[in-house]
Amino acid sequence: MITIRWDRPENSPVGATVLQEAAHTPAELRRLVTAARADPHVTAFRYRSVRQLDGPEPTHCNRGHAYRGGSATQARHDWLTCNCGGHHLITCRWPGCADQLITPPWIEDECDAEPPLEQRPEKG
Repeated sequence: MITIRWDRPENSPVGATVLQEAAHTPAELRRLVTAARADPHVTAFRYRSVRQLDGPEPTHCNRGHAYRGGSATQARHDWLTCNCGGHHLITCRWPGCADQLITPPWIEDECDAEPPLEQRPEKG
């Protein structure tokens, strides 16, 4: 995500003093940063990484419990940092269930973070 600020709306290609745009590839971010640096009317820009779930959000755990619910049963969402970019960990909070879903799935020989015990691939 990059935020670019211009001195005046009429000097901006979007007609506003602020533009927020998602860059989906490093090349796209590089293009936006290069353009911002070259524009004498840009007063500031900053960019940051934004974690985003790839694909539709899961709605139920592997045992069938809904992830959305009251405050006592709503699923817990965590982020596990990994050399592949990271993993979204969803833990079911229904009583007696601690099912965990990790997305994207672990790749045994590529991921460097330690998955929860329930998600570790079986050695064979």
